[in-house]
Amino acid sequence: MAGRTPAGLSRKGQTHGPNGPERRAPAIVPRVVHDPGLFQTMYSTRALRRFKPDPVPDEVLFQLFDAAIRASSGQNAQDWRFIIIRDAKVKAQLREWAAEGWARYSARFGAPEDIARLPRNQRLSLNSVRDLALNLDKVPVIVAVLGMRNRHSTPGGSTFPAVQNFQLAARALGLGSSIFNLPLREPLYEMLGVPENNQIYCLIPLGYPTDKQGPVNRKPVRSVVYDGSFGAPWQFAQEQPDEGWEERWLDV
Repeated sequence: MAGRTPAGLSRKGQTHGPNGPERRAPAIVPRVVHDPGLFQTMYSTRALRRFKPDPVPDEVLFQLFDAAIRASSGQNAQDWRFIIIRDAKVKAQLREWAAEGWARYSARFGAPEDIARLPRNQRLSLNSVRDLALNLDKVPVIVAVLGMRNRHSTPGGSTFPAVQNFQLAARALGLGSSIFNLPLREPLYEMLGVPENNQIYCLIPLGYPTDKQGPVNRKPVRSVVYDGSFGAPWQFAQEQPDEGWEERWLDV
């Protein structure tokens, strides 16, 4: 029936107890200084990896997860699961694994002085990864993102849309984040009590950033989108500027 109120809930947000209506506790809404619009958010969400020590309030975390689960999910399985990691011992272990991972990963670029000679964008990105790896134990919150093993034909395909929602919501509420998998190790499953039928797809370090959001450098649309078959130019994209339409959404 149109307009019908769900059982147990009044139109004014009251639950019905044995003695009549009982008012529900009011929801705590995170304070937002400036909520950027959707396109401004997408055009300015950087991977931020350096954070202030300020804790992330539970009401803010709830809003991020509440936004994350609005994402699409194959077969509407909604099998994503999230673990909030704030325990100092767990973060210390993750930091140790991340440092090991950074040592292996950075070796491909040579010595630190070799990294210093890389193009600016690549150099800055690598330096921020290094700083995160070596300071992971100081990050306020790390979120482990999980999904069911063998539940979908494309592993992670029904989980990462929720990750994107989570990160865009974080940007809108003034937080920074990134996907960071250098610390992933099999022992982490036991540390977090993850059942065998679940897989950890990624870790998301989260906090109030010391770096700023802003325009992101991307390859032009024309170099990554084809018309009809692989490699076939899309004429419309050929006529657009390299930076795309970011000036419509950002003050650049």
